[in-house]
Amino acid sequence: MRAAIPAPARFGDGHPAKRVFQALRIAVNDELGAVERALPSALQMLRPGGRLAVISFHSLEDRIVKRFLRAQERGCICPPDFPVCVCGHEPVLRALHRKAIRPTPREVAANPRAASARLRTAQKVGP
Repeated sequence: MRAAIPAPARFGDGHPAKRVFQALRIAVNDELGAVERALPSALQMLRPGGRLAVISFHSLEDRIVKRFLRAQERGCICPPDFPVCVCGHEPVLRALHRKAIRPTPREVAANPRAASARLRTAQKVGP
C-alpha cells in the first residue's frame, strides 16, 4: 500500500490516507459538480459592475474556477486562423487580480485551515 503513494506525498504533512479520504469526500458530495453548477448561476445573478469572489480550498476546485473566469474574460472566440472576427463575442467578466490571492503567513498562523485557500475575483462588465 505504501509503495502506491508518490514519494512527495509520503514525506509531506499528515497521514498518506488523507488524500484518499479527500478524494472520496469530493466524489460522494459531488463538490466539483456543485462548483461547476454554481459559477454560471452566480454570474447570471450579477448586475453589471457586480463582483464575483470565489474561495477554493483545493487545486481541483481552483482549476475549475480559474478556467471559468478566464473563459468569461475572453472576447473573440473565433479560431486563430480567421483573419477577421465573425463571432462578435464580448467579455462578460474582468479579472480584479491576475493571480489567486493566498492567505498571509499571519492569517495561516491564526487559522491553519486557511493555508490551502485561494481567492479569485472578477467584476461583471457592461453598461
